[in-house]
Amino acid sequence: MEKKNSIRENNAKSNGRKISFSYDSLWKAIIRPSRDVYSQKDLGPPKFICKKNNYSRKDYDIVGKKGNILKCTFFEKENNDHPESLPVIIFLHGNSGSRRDVLKYLRIILENEMNIFCFDFSGCGLSEGDYISLGYYEKEDLKIIVNFVSKLPFVSSIGLWGHSMGAATAVLYGAIDNNKISCICADSSFSDFLILTKEIVNRKVKLPKLIFSASISFIRKTIIKKNNFDIYELKPVDEVKKIKAPIMFVHGIKDELIDMKHSVSLFEKCGASTKIINFFDGGHNTKRDRQLIKKIIEFFKEHLNKEIIQI
Repeated sequence: MEKKNSIRENNAKSNGRKISFSYDSLWKAIIRPSRDVYSQKDLGPPKFICKKNNYSRKDYDIVGKKGNILKCTFFEKENNDHPESLPVIIFLHGNSGSRRDVLKYLRIILENEMNIFCFDFSGCGLSEGDYISLGYYEKEDLKIIVNFVSKLPFVSSIGLWGHSMGAATAVLYGAIDNNKISCICADSSFSDFLILTKEIVNRKVKLPKLIFSASISFIRKTIIKKNNFDIYELKPVDEVKKIKAPIMFVHGIKDELIDMKHSVSLFEKCGASTKIINFFDGGHNTKRDRQLIKKIIEFFKEHLNKEIIQI
């Protein structure tokens, strides 16, 4: 009998350690994912040629909402001889990404007569900060970035292109800015982070139903303590109705992290008079095919013609 009791106690302790480890790994996966490690030189040379045009790469340090330094880069067509104003796409990376994620789209954007501004969110890449917030604070940093870009010389209009966390940030920011943003592409956004958290927990950890709610509550309280925001309040689907700018939603039908129903929900609730949704045969981080990229570029070229209103 004593031996059986000892076995039960050991099993209980083992299960407790597993659950504790699961809790720890889950909250960290949400607000402290792995950083993209790279160096400044990985962004390319300060001067380069694209389609016989001269371009420059300019790097900036901008102070974010919480006082963290955000590492930023502007890829710009040089206008020394014949100055001309061009649209700017601000690229917003995902939770484990960085500004260098835009490099895979760099040439096709530049070839279509648009400049690019990108930056590492707080807590990501080379920027300062310990945690991310999946759009909650990122939208405030984006406001600072948009104001900065809008004051640069030869900027005719601004569009947002976000992936995952960046897409949710674009949606949340688009709901509060109908002046400086001309259009938005939201690639693989979530609609309600509490719903997404429950889906992730269900996939990663097979917890008994009795402790499932407790695990969500624990994760929520830990995040509030660590980064002072409530995942229950992170609901782009409640804000998307306020968006007026043309918007394109993009989502992979095989997305293993965020189900495409999140983008469907955002599309259905979106208040923009011009809204499009495109699905593609791929996962959350798989390479977007040329046909889809072409559609996104065409969308930007069509709608990046609205002059910035300075306020």
